[in-house]
Amino acid sequence: MKGYFLSLCLICLCAFVKVYAQQIPLLEKRVSMNVANQRVANFLDDLSKEAGLVFSYSSSAIDVEQSFSGNFEQQSVREILEEVFQGSVQYKEKGIYVILTPAPISKKEVTVSGYVVDENTGERIRNATVYDPITLQSSVTDEYGFFEIQVKNHDQEDFKLIVNKASYSDTMLVSSNKNQFFQNIFLKLDPKKILTAVDSPEKWKFWKLNKDKEPAQNITNLSDTIHRDFQVSFVPFVGTNRKLSGNVINDYSLNILGGYSAGTEKAEIGGLFNMNRGDVGKFQGAGIFNFTGGDLKGFQVSGILNMNLGNAEAVQGSGLVNFNLGDVKGAQVSGLVNAAGGDLTGFQVSPIANYTHRKMEGLQASAIFNGAKEVKGTQIGLFNYADTVQGVSIGLISFVRKGYHKVELGADEMLPINFSFRTGTRAFYNILSVGIRPEETDSVTWAFGYGIGTSPRLGKKTFLNIELSSQQVNKGYVNALNLVSRAYLGFDYQISKNFGVYAGPTLNWRLYDNSYDYHPDLFTYTDPKIFSEHEFAANDWADQFWFGGRLGIRFF
Repeated sequence: MKGYFLSLCLICLCAFVKVYAQQIPLLEKRVSMNVANQRVANFLDDLSKEAGLVFSYSSSAIDVEQSFSGNFEQQSVREILEEVFQGSVQYKEKGIYVILTPAPISKKEVTVSGYVVDENTGERIRNATVYDPITLQSSVTDEYGFFEIQVKNHDQEDFKLIVNKASYSDTMLVSSNKNQFFQNIFLKLDPKKILTAVDSPEKWKFWKLNKDKEPAQNITNLSDTIHRDFQVSFVPFVGTNRKLSGNVINDYSLNILGGYSAGTEKAEIGGLFNMNRGDVGKFQGAGIFNFTGGDLKGFQVSGILNMNLGNAEAVQGSGLVNFNLGDVKGAQVSGLVNAAGGDLTGFQVSPIANYTHRKMEGLQASAIFNGAKEVKGTQIGLFNYADTVQGVSIGLISFVRKGYHKVELGADEMLPINFSFRTGTRAFYNILSVGIRPEETDSVTWAFGYGIGTSPRLGKKTFLNIELSSQQVNKGYVNALNLVSRAYLGFDYQISKNFGVYAGPTLNWRLYDNSYDYHPDLFTYTDPKIFSEHEFAANDWADQFWFGGRLGIRFF
C-alpha cells in the first residue's frame, strides 16, 4: 500500500512537471550547447533535439549551409538563434514548430528586440517599459523579460531607446551598430525608487486600468513625464501618443471619441470624454464627461459630468453634475447637482442641490437644497443647511446647527395656545407654527402656519423681532380657505441663555371663502376691533383687518 502511494505521488509529480514544461514558450526554453565549425542545418537539428521542438524552414530562403561555432550556457532558443542568424531571420511558434522565415527589410522601420535583465542577479525582468522617445512607440517585457519594438530606420543616426522599471534606475540604450537589433539591457536597482515604489501612481482610479496591461505598466514604470505640443487620439491609447499617452502632458489635445493623458496645459476637446491623470489648464470640453486627477484652471464644460480630484480655479459647467474633490475658486453651474469637497469661493447654481463640504464664501442657489459646513455669504433654496452662517440662509426651511433655534409657547387674540419653532439665523429665520383653542364642542379650532423673520440686537439681552407669517385657521377639518396673515413687531428679552420672553403688536389681515358658513369664530376670549372689511362678489371671497398682539416664552 505504501509503495502504491509513493508511485502515485511520483506519477502526479511527473505530470505536473510535464504540464509546466509545456507552458514555457519554445523560444524561451533554455539549453546548453558547445558547437565548433558545424553546418547551420546540422546545428538546428541538434538544437531541436535539446529543446524538444521542430524547426520549419525553407533551405532556399535561409542559408543553412554556412558553418557556425559557439558556446551556449543555459541560454534561450531565441538568444541562440539571434547569435546564429544575426537578425536576418524571424521566428514564429506554432504548436511544436518554430517557423523560420527571412526577416523583412523595411526602409521605414526596423525591429529591435532583446531581454531586460537585473544587473545584480541576472534574472530577467518582466513588465519593464522600453520606448522610443521620438515616436513614443513602446513595448513592455513579457514574463520572460523579452521585448520587441519597432523603431524608425535612420541610416545616418543612432537609434535610442529608454528603459524604465519601477524600483530600477532609468536607462538609455544607444546603438550605433545598424546590424545589431537584438540586445540585452541591464538595469540596476535604485534604493531611492525602492522606498517610494507603489503599484500605481494614481490614488484615485476613475478609469481603472488592468495593472497587467501595457498602459498601466507604463504609468507605473515611468518616473519622468513626457511633454508634447499636440496630440490626437481616437480612444484612449489609440493615437499619436500611443500606449504612453498616460505619461504625456500635452499643450493641446483633440480626442475624437475620448482620450487619456497625464495632463493638459492649454486646451483639450473630446467628442465624448477627456481624462487626465494630472492637471488641466485653460479649457476642457467634452460631449459627455471630463475627468481631472489633479488641479483645474480655466474653464471646463461637459454634457453630463465634470469630475476633478484636485483644486479648481475655474468655471465648471455641466448638463448634470459638477464634482470637485478639492477647493473651488470660481463657479459651478449644472443642470442637477454641484459638489465641492473642500472650500468654495464663488458661487454654485443648480436646480436640485449644491453642497460644499467645508467653507462656502459667496452664493449657493438651488431650487431644492443647499448645504455647507461654514457659510460666509448667502444660501437661497427650499432647504438650506449649515453648521455656521455669517450671512443669510433664505428658504422654506433653513437649519443652522450653531445658529438660531427657538421653541416658542405663546398666545394671541385668536388662540390661547400656540407652539412655534424658529430655525435659521437671527438675520433670517423660518417659523413653523401650530395653534389650538380648546372648546366644549365636538370640533376644535386649530391652526397651522409658516413665516419668516429677522431679529436684530438692541441691547445685551434685548432683541427686536420683525416677522411676517400666515396661518390657516380651521374648525375640525380643513374645508375652506381661512387664512390669517400677520405683520409682527415685538421685543425679545433673554432672561438667560436658553430662556426668554417676548411680546408685541400685530397687524392682521384675514382672507377667507365667504361662501362657506362654518368657519370658526375668530375671537372668543378677546374682542379686537375690525377696522376694515370687504366682500368680493366676483369670487365669493372676503377680507378683514384688525390690530392684535402676541406674547409668550421662548426656550433654547
